[in-house]
Amino acid sequence: MKRAVILHGTNASPDKNWFPWLKKFLEQHDYQVWVPELPHNDTPNRFTYNDFLLNSGWDFADNLVIGHSSGAVSVLNLISDERCPKIKTAVMVGVWTDNAGTHLDPERFKDLFPENGFNPVLLKSKSDNMLFVHGELDPTCPLEQAVALAKSTSSDMVIVSGGNHLAADYPELPQLTSALQLHGWL
Repeated sequence: MKRAVILHGTNASPDKNWFPWLKKFLEQHDYQVWVPELPHNDTPNRFTYNDFLLNSGWDFADNLVIGHSSGAVSVLNLISDERCPKIKTAVMVGVWTDNAGTHLDPERFKDLFPENGFNPVLLKSKSDNMLFVHGELDPTCPLEQAVALAKSTSSDMVIVSGGNHLAADYPELPQLTSALQLHGWL
């Protein structure tokens, strides 16, 4: 059976946004899906999240791992961790790479990003495929940061025309599943 993990963002939960819809979609495509409640997600912390995820008993090898917002950053942190095996596909929805150019409280997100930024070579070596999905008009996470990371990892990018942060206003996100199907990554 194929396996997938969906990681929510800050102050979110597994039953918000497009996560239930995606979980059902993946289950209909023969996936075993885990959508965990990330601990202390009001202040995302890469160390706390990685310890929680990697000590959960879930086998991440060859998984499809999808994250939204700080959950998307968490996908990058997860696959950057030496304890994480190589995954099949990493999908980052509404990702950003640091607090520059955002209106977000830097203190709240100080433990989310690696001190020296993300290593594109490492990210590519830990995932067979990478996909970035971002709202064209995202007011929270700068599109430019997602585009730059997609370019630095030679990854595909889907920009949702007129899209915002792709959260509460999006009970479904067919652009994501269409891209996965188009590339044969399901």
